[in-house]
Amino acid sequence: MLGIESMPAPLSDRRLATVYASLERKLEREPRTSIGKDHALELLAELGDRTGKSAKAMLTELRAPGLTVSQQAALVKTGLTPDERADLKALLTSGKVPLAPAARALFEAVLGGAPVARDATLSAEATAGSGVRGTTKPNATIEAVNVSAAAGSGHDVFVLGQADDHGRFSARLTGPQRPKEGDFVRLRARFDDGTTSDWLTVQAAGADARPAALLVNRLELSPASSGKVAVRTRDDEPHLSEPGATLAFKNVRTGDVERITLDDQGKLPKGFTLAGKGGDRFSVAVSDGSFNKALKETAGFITVAGGSRSGDLAPTPALHKDELNKDGTPKMTKKTFSGPLFVDGVSMADVHQGSLANCYFPAAVAAVAKVDPALLQKIMKDNGDGTFTVTFTQRDWETGRTKKVPITVDADLWIKPDKGTPVYGRGGTDMQPETMELWFPLLEKAYAQWKGSYDTVGNGGVASDVFEELTGKASDYYDLNARTNPDTLWKRITSAVDDGRPIAVGTHEEKGPVHYTNTGVFGDHAYSLIGYQTEGNRRFVVLRNPWGDTEPKNNGPDDGVFKLPFDRFMDLFANVMTLAPDA
Repeated sequence: MLGIESMPAPLSDRRLATVYASLERKLEREPRTSIGKDHALELLAELGDRTGKSAKAMLTELRAPGLTVSQQAALVKTGLTPDERADLKALLTSGKVPLAPAARALFEAVLGGAPVARDATLSAEATAGSGVRGTTKPNATIEAVNVSAAAGSGHDVFVLGQADDHGRFSARLTGPQRPKEGDFVRLRARFDDGTTSDWLTVQAAGADARPAALLVNRLELSPASSGKVAVRTRDDEPHLSEPGATLAFKNVRTGDVERITLDDQGKLPKGFTLAGKGGDRFSVAVSDGSFNKALKETAGFITVAGGSRSGDLAPTPALHKDELNKDGTPKMTKKTFSGPLFVDGVSMADVHQGSLANCYFPAAVAAVAKVDPALLQKIMKDNGDGTFTVTFTQRDWETGRTKKVPITVDADLWIKPDKGTPVYGRGGTDMQPETMELWFPLLEKAYAQWKGSYDTVGNGGVASDVFEELTGKASDYYDLNARTNPDTLWKRITSAVDDGRPIAVGTHEEKGPVHYTNTGVFGDHAYSLIGYQTEGNRRFVVLRNPWGDTEPKNNGPDDGVFKLPFDRFMDLFANVMTLAPDA
C-alpha cells in the first residue's frame, strides 16, 4: 500500500492513491511543489477507468487542444462513482500537496456539475521600453494592443501570452507595439470557456514620448437628418486613438471645425454628429495634449457617403477600346468612390487586376507592396479636396537622369452598369463605393492618365518598366531559355528575395512552346514572385496571380498565392524581372 498511509483520507481508487503519493514524496523533497493544471489532468485521468478507457487514453482526450474546463469536466464525470467523487473531494479539502488555482477550479468543475464561474479580475501595469505584467485568472490568455502605437501602424489586438497556474503574467511587447513613455496599452483576459474580462487600459510611466495617431480608416460618415452627419466606427473594437485624445473635424466645403474628446477607451462618444451633408469631405487631426496642440497636422481625410457632384475634379483616362460602342461612346459609367485611401497600410493582397489586359502592372505593384509598402504610401498623397496625387519617376535614357512626374486624379472610377463594381483594378475583395480601399485603383488610374488612356496601358507591357517608374531605380530583365543554368537562375532569384528587391515573372505566349492546359498557370501572363522555399534537395518558388485568385490545385486558399517546384517554374516561365542590385 505504497503511499496510501499519507493520504489526506483513505482513497478508494488505488491508482489515484499511487499517483497522489508520488506527488507527496516530491513535496517532501521540493517544498514548493504544487498541483498545477497538468498534474490535475493526470489525477482525473485515473478516474476514467469506469468508462472503459485506460488512464492513458483518458489523459489524451483531456489534453486535446481547444477543450474548455467545462468540456474536460464533462469527460471526467461520465461514469464517475460516488466513491470517486469522495476521493476528489478529499483532495480538495484535506490534501497535503497545495492546489494551484487552475487545478482547484478544474476539480470544482467536476464536482459542481457546472462550468467554472468566470473570474473577470484583471490588474496590470505597463513599463516604458519593456512590456506589461499583472494578474488575472489562472491560465487565462492575455490579449493586448498598444493603442498609442496601433493607431499609427494599423496593428491591432494580438495574443501577448498566458497567465501561469497562479494567474501571473509578464511579457515584453516588441516591434511597433513596444511601449514608449506615456503610451497607453489595453489588455483583456480570455478564459477557458471563451469569455473575456473587460478591457483594462494602463499607461506607461514617464513623459509622453509618442504623438497620438488616429485610425482614420475606422471612421465612417453617413448623412443624418437636419443637416447632420453621423459619425461611427466600423470595427467591433472601435478604439480610434489614445484615451482622452482630442479630434478636430474640418469640413473642407464649409471650413467649419468641430472638436471632440475621446473617452477613456479611445472611443467616440455615442451619438456624435457633425454639421454637413452627403458628399462632404472632412479632414481629421488628433492631439494628445502634448503633441500637435494646435491640431494643424492632418491625420487623414474621410468623405461622407452619398451625395453627388457635377463634372470631374481631375481628368479621367479614356476607356479601353473594348469598352466603347461602335460610335465611340462608353459602354460603362463613372461613379465617385469615397472609401479610404489606405486600410491598415499597403499590402499585396490589396492588388486585384480588373478586366484590363495589363497583368504586368498589378504584378509589379504587388511585388513592390510585398517588399516596400512604405514606398507606395510615400508616392501617393490625398490632397484633401477629393483629388489624389501619385508621383512617378521618369528616366531619360540618353542622359540617365530621372525626374519626378506628379499625376493628379480623382476617385471617379469606371464601373459595370449592371453591378456597380469597378471595371479595372480594385482594392481587395470589397468593391463597395463607400468602403473599397482606393490606393491601387487610383495608382492604376494615375498610370493610365500619365500614359494616355486605359487602352494605352491595357495591351501588354513590361513589369520591369513599372519597377523603375515606381522606385526610380534601374531594373534587371532576364530571359529563360534551354541554356539557362538552374543554379545561376536560383541564385539570381534568391538574392533578389533576400535583398528585398521586387520580382515579377512572365509566362510564354499562349500559342508558344508550352501548353498550359490543366497546369493552373496561364500563358501570356505576369505573376509576382514573392518568396522561395527548400525542402531537402527540392527547391520551390512562391508566386502570386495578380487576379487575387486562381492557382494550381492543392495550394491552400484560392488567394492567388501558390508554391511551384523550381524545375516546373523553369518549364512554364519565360522571364524574370527585378530591380538591379544596389551598387
